[in-house]
Amino acid sequence: MPHAEKDQIDMNGTTETPMTNGEKPASKVLSHLQSYPVVHDSVETFRAHPYGAKSLSVFNTTYERVVAPLHPYLRTPYSYLSPYLSRADELGDSGLSKVETQFPIVKEDTEKLKETVTSLATAPFVLAGQGKEYVWKTWEDEYRKTGGQDGLVKSVKALISTELRMGLDSYNWVSQYLVHRKEQAQKKANEVAK
Repeated sequence: MPHAEKDQIDMNGTTETPMTNGEKPASKVLSHLQSYPVVHDSVETFRAHPYGAKSLSVFNTTYERVVAPLHPYLRTPYSYLSPYLSRADELGDSGLSKVETQFPIVKEDTEKLKETVTSLATAPFVLAGQGKEYVWKTWEDEYRKTGGQDGLVKSVKALISTELRMGLDSYNWVSQYLVHRKEQAQKKANEVAK
């Protein structure tokens, strides 16, 4: 009974647990990738789509007719390559684990990942829209405050005062940012000095 066999030790000293019918577990890298929700959902969507299902069917048929008959002839070369392939698989698996620690978002749900990517992709447009709104409202405010008759002279005066006001606002923002950074640096310096 193949499913009742004990764990076998391969040439690297790692254990390979045979599954039902003597099959070996798939690649650790592929299993690891499949554990990511976005990859899993993408694969399932591909399988559910008619074109995806048809292409998988064609691939399986081609594999069974062309590659499967060559398996007996490839056993000897595979036995020489097996230690290198298993080591590459382990390195790939550990690399994916490091990616998870550096970028934990890859383990997030697909919908949350879509929202995050969409918000990052549209951030420049949102920022540009906010900037445009700020400039327009500032100009309207300065135009109302500027004395004189409506016309070119009043518009130019409002434009100049708008530029001055935007410069002052930018200066205030930069100074607040620098003061905040200076306070953070001072706290770090005090922590290091202790």
